[in-house]
Amino acid sequence: MKPQRLVSLITLVLVAAALSMACGEEEATPQATGQPTKATPEATGEPEKAQTPVPGVSDDRILLGTHLPLSGSAAAAYAPVGDGMRAYFDYINDTEGGVHGRKIELIIGDDHYNPPDTMEVVRKLVEQDKVFAIVAGLGDETHNAVWKYLEERGVPDMFIASGLRKWTDPPVKTRFLGIPDYRIEGQMLGEYVAEHHDGKKLGVLLENNEYGDDGMKGLLAGLEGSAVEIVTEERGEATVADVSAQTQRLKNSGAEVIVSLAGPLMSASLVQTARELLSWDVPILVSGVDCSDIFIVLAGAENAEGVVSVVFGHQIYETDHPGIKQHIEIMEKYGRGVPSSNFSLFGATIAELTVEALKRAGPDLTREGFVEAAEGIRDFTCSVCLTPVNMSPTDHRPIEIEVYNRVEDGKWVAFGEPVDFETTR
Repeated sequence: MKPQRLVSLITLVLVAAALSMACGEEEATPQATGQPTKATPEATGEPEKAQTPVPGVSDDRILLGTHLPLSGSAAAAYAPVGDGMRAYFDYINDTEGGVHGRKIELIIGDDHYNPPDTMEVVRKLVEQDKVFAIVAGLGDETHNAVWKYLEERGVPDMFIASGLRKWTDPPVKTRFLGIPDYRIEGQMLGEYVAEHHDGKKLGVLLENNEYGDDGMKGLLAGLEGSAVEIVTEERGEATVADVSAQTQRLKNSGAEVIVSLAGPLMSASLVQTARELLSWDVPILVSGVDCSDIFIVLAGAENAEGVVSVVFGHQIYETDHPGIKQHIEIMEKYGRGVPSSNFSLFGATIAELTVEALKRAGPDLTREGFVEAAEGIRDFTCSVCLTPVNMSPTDHRPIEIEVYNRVEDGKWVAFGEPVDFETTR
């Protein structure tokens, strides 16, 4: 996801080095009971061989890494993702002694949301720091610089903070999504338009990249069979913060409803321009990556009123929810002065899913075992998730059920029944 994107916000893993780990085990020999057991050096007369160490794993530590912007313009919004992850890991270390006796340590590589920097920091994490896995690498273009490198090195590439379809289609053993697939979200928006605005003229604002293309494919799938007519598509580069010209063209096209398949900066500019400059009270739907407090702040709460999106988790201002209460408490104690937000909440959600996979992997931790444990997660609902997480060896998309969300009185409020695209049952 882009620097201007993320939330609403949770996956990936392994293995090329696993074969080498087997060198520490000898051939099994039959016993009187008929049950195989490991041969000992005494029995074979051979010297005992040392087991190949697992990168990032010791008797008392698991070392994880991630890449995201800690400095530069994108850091203000997205650095809290790393803070939320680290705070949750520190909470688990303090209250549970880590996972199977190992404390979790997270190294955050500052990539400034710049792909060449991403390559540099991820190489350092893998080759010098020797992390066990990369977790929640953030951004479409940035992660695009390292996904093949991580695959070739057999490094678990867990719960990517980006929803590009290509990360998991076709599935790769070591790579998992961390947020919903952009096509799924596009399809949900299309289905909403088809149901509530059938026969209307639709205008689309989208980023001029893979994110926009994926979202558009989903939107078209959702509109299939309806009488909705797309009258114009307006594109913009991901770094553009002012889309007033595109918004004017959307209005001139005669569009009666608008869908934005763009990040918070572009979508907020669209809403603000439509409401304030053009006095245009057109219905607007935005992608799930915009479903955050930042979007409302940028667009203006009054302007954003009634905007519809999709979401997979509870929002930070739902302070009566037990999971939200716990996150706020965790950030107050372990957040190192960083306030809780939807972005820190997303980071903590990814950390919680990572801890669940580590627990399931057992005390004899390997990259292969970690990946297989993640693939075995079924009906797991995290502390702030709206719907269960399900994965399998052929399904590395943990979040395939979402609900619609709408801005009401300056806050995102979920409504309607969950929309289910679940692959794994």
